[in-house]
Amino acid sequence: MFIDLSFFEVEEGHQRSFERDFGTIVLRARDTTGCITSELVRMDEDFHYVWVERWDRREEHNAFNEILFGELLPSLPDIGRYASRLVDRDAEGYVVI
Repeated sequence: MFIDLSFFEVEEGHQRSFERDFGTIVLRARDTTGCITSELVRMDEDFHYVWVERWDRREEHNAFNEILFGELLPSLPDIGRYASRLVDRDAEGYVVI
């Protein structure tokens, strides 16, 4: 199993918009072959979220990323105005036990 964590900071007052807009991406991932779970989690830190994805294999995750960056994110240009991905906090890895 492959796990990917993506962290975001959302400007104050835009949380509902982010949850609605990014929610379409979360749901699309869930419907993709190889996706075990896809969840957007609001963290206790103010205005921070983490997108938790679990995939059967990294290759299936990579295939979804092509859809994500080629189709889904370009169709939601407003997200970039009020949300930032915290790349330095992102993490990925494999389940070992």
